[in-house]
Amino acid sequence: MSRRLADFDRHRFLILVLLVGPLVSSALHIASRLGALDVPRLSVDWTTLVNTLLLAPVLEELVFRGGVQSVLDRTTFGRLGIQRGVSVGNVLTSILFAAAHLLVSPPWLAASIFFPSLVFGRLKQLYPSLLPAMFVHAWYNLCYVAAGNAWLSLS
Repeated sequence: MSRRLADFDRHRFLILVLLVGPLVSSALHIASRLGALDVPRLSVDWTTLVNTLLLAPVLEELVFRGGVQSVLDRTTFGRLGIQRGVSVGNVLTSILFAAAHLLVSPPWLAASIFFPSLVFGRLKQLYPSLLPAMFVHAWYNLCYVAAGNAWLSLS
């Protein structure tokens, strides 16, 4: 595959995952509004915003993608492909990432965090930096907070 095609594919993936964030977070909050899910809402004070939009994405990506996944990616087992673009290392890291969210989220929400974690792990594999994963992580958190508060204002 030519370098230009590889760059196009990874940038296309990045654009796609950026578009998915608002759609999924809005769907979660619509389901909550209809009574299908009990979605925890975050307050919109400065401390929560700094933690949710800056500290959590940076620290979690450093630990999980920069630490755990990087170690796993250096092993033959961790590099095994499960599905197109998804490695064993990414899946195991995402399981740990979701499990860590059990400390602050209800079990159904922590389990659902597995899927965005796969996205962050794929971004780590596609780009030579953790910055795209950190940015998308912060974007997803922002979408979650914004959609939740938009629905609250409609009440």
